Amino acid sequence: MDSRFFSRLEYWVKANRVAWTEIIQQKSWLRSARQARSLKGVDMAKRMGVSPARISMMESDELRGAVTLKMMQKAAQAMDCEFVYAVIPKKALKDNGEISSEKPRLRVHQKNND
Repeated sequence: MDSRFFSRLEYWVKANRVAWTEIIQQKSWLRSARQARSLKGVDMAKRMGVSPARISMMESDELRGAVTLKMMQKAAQAMDCEFVYAVIPKKALKDNGEISSEKPRLRVHQKNND
């Protein structure tokens, strides 16, 4: 990771402020995603290979901050989603209305497999 990581992340958050504000207000990501996918707890349990009670427990654990990253990943896969874990600079979340006109540059390096 290079030193421009946070500047690119900050730019993205500011450019998508409305969506980001809605996203971070979700209390239960798992329940919201499951319901958006029209999955019942029983169906989710079958996909994950766990009991239906475990789905309810997992969603409660998430609200308490006790769900594991491994379980979030497994749940995302069961819903045909990607689990993304992010650390966002507080500066990007402040609403000062300013978005830099200069987009942070990202240089992609291709690896030579010779």
